[in-house]
Amino acid sequence: MEMITVSVVQDDDVYISHCLDYDIASQGSTSREAIDNIKEAVTLFLELASPKEIQSRLERRGHIEQLKVERA
Repeated sequence: MEMITVSVVQDDDVYISHCLDYDIASQGSTSREAIDNIKEAVTLFLELASPKEIQSRLERRGHIEQLKVERA
């Protein structure tokens, strides 16, 4: 089992999920559906992609930081 980092945002009436580790996106009509869909999409990617493609995406991933900014 592997832990992945996923972001979920609402855009009008749809939730968009994005796996930051493999740069894969999905969506759903609820946050839970978007999360379930991205889990399925990443699982299929890991089953079907070549080891070279998987490694390539892992090498391209960035990192996440939280920053303090001033608000006007």
